[in-house]
Amino acid sequence: MTCALQQDLDMLPDGDATEIGERGITISGGQKQRLNIARAIYFDADIVLMDDPLSAVDAHVGRHIFDNAITGLLKDKCRILATHQLWVLNRCDRIIWMENGKIQAVDTFDNLMANDAGFKHLMETTAVEEEQEKGEAAVDKTSEQPKDKKKKRRGQALMQAEERAVASVPWSVYTAYVRASGSLLNALVIFFFLVVSQGSNIMTSLWLSFWTSDALGLSVGAYIGVYAGLGTAQALLMFTFSILLAVFGTNASKALLRQAVERTLRAPMSFFDTTPLGRITNRFSRDVDVMDNNLTDAMRMYFMTLVTIVSVFALIIAYFHWFALALAPLSVLFVMAASYYRASAREVKRFESVLRSVVFAKFGEGLTGVASIRAYGLKDRFVADLRKAIDDMNGAYYLTFSNQRWLSLRLDVIGNALVFATAILVVTSRFSVNPSIGGLVLSYILSIVQMLQFTVRQLAEVENGMNAVERIEYYGTQLEEEAPEHTVEVRPAWPEKGEIIFDNVEMRYRAGLPLVLQGLTMHVKGGERIGIVGRTGAGKSSIMSTLFRLVELSGGHIYIDGVDISTLGLHDLRSRLAIIPQDPTLFRGTVRSNLDPFGEHTDLVLWSALRQADLVPAEDVVDSDNKGANNNDDDDSNENSNKDQAAGRIHLDSAVEEDGLNFSLGQRQMMALARALVRGSRIIVCDEATSSVDVETDDKIQATMAAAFQGRTLLCIAHRLRTIVGYDRVCVLDGGRIAELDTPLNLYRKDGGSGIFRSMCDRSGVREDDIMAAAKAIEAGGGGGGSGEASGSGAGTADA
Repeated sequence: MTCALQQDLDMLPDGDATEIGERGITISGGQKQRLNIARAIYFDADIVLMDDPLSAVDAHVGRHIFDNAITGLLKDKCRILATHQLWVLNRCDRIIWMENGKIQAVDTFDNLMANDAGFKHLMETTAVEEEQEKGEAAVDKTSEQPKDKKKKRRGQALMQAEERAVASVPWSVYTAYVRASGSLLNALVIFFFLVVSQGSNIMTSLWLSFWTSDALGLSVGAYIGVYAGLGTAQALLMFTFSILLAVFGTNASKALLRQAVERTLRAPMSFFDTTPLGRITNRFSRDVDVMDNNLTDAMRMYFMTLVTIVSVFALIIAYFHWFALALAPLSVLFVMAASYYRASAREVKRFESVLRSVVFAKFGEGLTGVASIRAYGLKDRFVADLRKAIDDMNGAYYLTFSNQRWLSLRLDVIGNALVFATAILVVTSRFSVNPSIGGLVLSYILSIVQMLQFTVRQLAEVENGMNAVERIEYYGTQLEEEAPEHTVEVRPAWPEKGEIIFDNVEMRYRAGLPLVLQGLTMHVKGGERIGIVGRTGAGKSSIMSTLFRLVELSGGHIYIDGVDISTLGLHDLRSRLAIIPQDPTLFRGTVRSNLDPFGEHTDLVLWSALRQADLVPAEDVVDSDNKGANNNDDDDSNENSNKDQAAGRIHLDSAVEEDGLNFSLGQRQMMALARALVRGSRIIVCDEATSSVDVETDDKIQATMAAAFQGRTLLCIAHRLRTIVGYDRVCVLDGGRIAELDTPLNLYRKDGGSGIFRSMCDRSGVREDDIMAAAKAIEAGGGGGGSGEASGSGAGTADA
């Protein structure tokens, strides 16, 4: 295939129908880039903009894509290519050479080489020969030979369907809610105040009837005093009940939310790989809102109306005993209608919650990919998808009102029957029952008709609120957890040497998936530098996952300085390791808060890390130290910081936007390097950390890593062979197994030059002299390596 995806598709369980998750979380950076290039080809636009599309692929794949896609299928298009790959420049029609945000020159490759000394010096850093390109083309053609396609077994769906409970909310959820409030005694106290307050309400009405008929023969002052006392008691008791219930609900919500957040933050990575972000957002937004604001109010109204209805029925039966005969069958009809309504309303609400998760997921995807959506002119399609999701959610919401209308019709009939029965009893008992009591009973039963509907609806609201509690409680108790943060006591200085032993390690990302590491055995000495190479899907990044225990081993053991890491707490393990990822994450805040979030290091250490990572020149550190020595005036300090940011210079107080969007990918990678330098760990894992920087910066970073990480264990996952050919040893992975493991020079000479590493070197333009020179450079305290795949200093090329 043009974008070199055929082998990747053959490896995936469902080929081109394989789910890749949100933001392509299950595929590598190189696969993402190739998919983007393929998408641009399919779009068939006249102008194609490409932002460093070859940075995350290895050398021969990069040439294959350039030959077959960029200068192949897209040959009749206007192509604007921003790249660090200098070897492509002589294949472009015109070159725009940029430095520090300014255009240095615009001309053809030959003219720039002949007339611009700076450009010629820049090109001297790369050494890709024409013969290697021809050899690479032959390799690519060989790889394109048709293969017998094996029938794939249908893979397991990546994004799992959201769990949805059925039937009534289990009593365990109610008890969990009560326990979360603090104690069962809280519920009993609240119920006591509810009953007493409602009793005072009934007594107030009865006392008024006694007063009007002078049934007790008391003075007017006595009637007024008792009536006022009952009214005041009713108000105070109802106020106390409402306050206690609000505190009860708030405490329960806080406890359940805290439990859910802690459990979610400690969920394994597989949970986030298979759960859309919108689903998690829905639970911690809408469900929490229902639990905080709706549930307590629904419970208050339900219990108040329920107790009112029960007390009114008791009052009527006390004076009109035959009312019980009419109440019994009507109660059966009432319970049947209410149960039917509750069951349907409950399921509709659960279905609405699931559909709301879809809306959140689609909205989140739209925000994340808004640049691509607009670039490809797919705004209308995504808006239509979002509207359909909203319509589906509102369809479930509409059914709620339909259910309520169904319930109202039936409860109106039952309520009118109760009024009719009460009226008949009052009329027939007019000579035996005080008329004031008859008027009181009739006034109550008329209000009960509306209360019946309100009670059932509030009961449904309580169940809907408990459905939200059920979903939050599921996250708080049912989610799979990572290992504990702390287990056994760890030596304060561990790991002292940085020795790592992989003993028959096997790992799969989730149950039911194939092993990605199969019987991996390797001994890494303390302070040794190991380069890890291999094709996409070979298991390179999986080694990082096992070291940090992002995924637990399916078999085997990993020992660091003689300690089995499976016995350690995750915090104790991960806090002693450092990682420089290919796609680093920066958090909203400042450069200082991203380098040293806990304030454990001095500014001098932070500035030194920024300088070593080539984020600031040395003179900026000196200037900043001078500023810091006179830091009494906060306004002057802030003004200096603002000036630095306005000038495009990075300062410790420079603002960092969410995900570091105000920094380029190369700057974010260098920030991750600075963070690792500040951390000072004995073991550093580097995952293609310089894929998006120019060759000059790359050489500086390699020199920094060679000097700053001297004596520390370094595992470097690399596509650019030139970055690791000077390392102590190279591990070549293939299919989750170690295919080759030795020094770079021995692997280069292995089997007379027919080994896997030798073929990779040949395709990347790395020679034996380059390996020897790189080893000498590292021994001398320098970085860099061979002259393989080079990249340019912010070069922008246009192939029109």
